[in-house]
Amino acid sequence: MSMPIELQGLNKDRVTFVWSEESSDVWPARALRLRCTCAHCKSEDTGERLIVDEEIPEEIIVTGMHLVGNYGVGIHFSDGHTTGIYRFSDLEARAQNDG
Repeated sequence: MSMPIELQGLNKDRVTFVWSEESSDVWPARALRLRCTCAHCKSEDTGERLIVDEEIPEEIIVTGMHLVGNYGVGIHFSDGHTTGIYRFSDLEARAQNDG
């Protein structure tokens, strides 16, 4: 697993993860928000999604980002959500599978 060499997306409607000089991946902010697996968004007991897609604004933006150890990034969204952690290994796997 690798960490991105660059993250771009503050105050934008997308986040770009630059994995290497040859590889990057762009995620719409709303797609990341919908993917959140924190305890507010996904039941820890059952795995059931607790959020409703239609309740997440279409025009959501990223208002803050912070590294979480060597393995992920915490993203704050314009709808006030701040508790999700996005693992680099999960995000990079999508980039490799889609690319």
